[in-house]
Amino acid sequence: MRIPMRLQLAALAASLSVATALSGCSAGATRNAIGVGATSSSTASSSSVASVPTADQLQSALLIASDLGPDFTAQPGDTSSPTATSGPSGCSALTDLMSQAPSTSPNPAQGPEAQVILEGGQSGPFVGEFLTGRPQSVLDHNYPSVVAALRSCQQLDFPTGTTQVPFQLSDFDMGLAGSTAKHLSGSVQGVPVNGYLAVDRLNPTVAMVYLYLEIAGDSPQTAKAYFNQAVTKVQTTLHQAASAASV
Repeated sequence: MRIPMRLQLAALAASLSVATALSGCSAGATRNAIGVGATSSSTASSSSVASVPTADQLQSALLIASDLGPDFTAQPGDTSSPTATSGPSGCSALTDLMSQAPSTSPNPAQGPEAQVILEGGQSGPFVGEFLTGRPQSVLDHNYPSVVAALRSCQQLDFPTGTTQVPFQLSDFDMGLAGSTAKHLSGSVQGVPVNGYLAVDRLNPTVAMVYLYLEIAGDSPQTAKAYFNQAVTKVQTTLHQAASAASV
C-alpha cells in the first residue's frame, strides 16, 4: 500500500479525538444528541476535588515509540492539539459531540490535551492515544455522554483523500473495567482495515481516547495489550507527578 495511504490512515486517528466533546458542550445539546448517558469508570469515583494535570504532565504520560518496540515511530506533529476539521461521519450521536465547540471564550471547562500517533510500519499497526484533562465536574457531566454515544454507533465513515471509507462497528471488550470499546471493520482500496476504538476515564480529571488500526490484518490481543500499556503508563505517570507535587 502506498505511503500516502499510510499517512491518510494515521490521520484518521487524529480525527477521532473527542476532546472537544469533553471540553464542555452545553447540557441541552448533550441531552438532545444522545439522551441519558452511561456511568463512568469506577476509577473516576472520588469525593475529593482532584487537580487537573498540566499539558506537560499529560504529554509525559503518553506512549512513546520505544514503549511499543523498535519497529515503531511517532507521526510528525503528534504533539499538536487534536482537530476535527475533516472528521468522521455516519454516527450522529458521536460526530455531533465531536463537532461541539465551547460557546464562550475563555471557557473554564477547557483544559490541557495531548496526543500521539505511533506507526509500526507501512501497514501498521497505527496506535493513537489522546488525553484530555478537565475539572472533575466537567467530566462527571460530559464523559457519560461520550460513552453512550460510542455505544450507540454501528458505523463511522472516515475521510481518506476525497472519499469516505465506511467502517462497521461492533462491541468489543478491552478487558479493563470502565472502558468502552468498539471493533472497526472496513476496507480501503479493496484492502481490509481493522481497528479498535476505546474511551476510558482514567482518573477524576483525565479521559483517554485510544485507537488501533491495522491494514490487511486483525490483532485484537495486540490492541488490548497496547491499550493496557497506555492506561498503565498514564495512571503511573500522573500518580507519580501528584505524589511529587504533594511533597
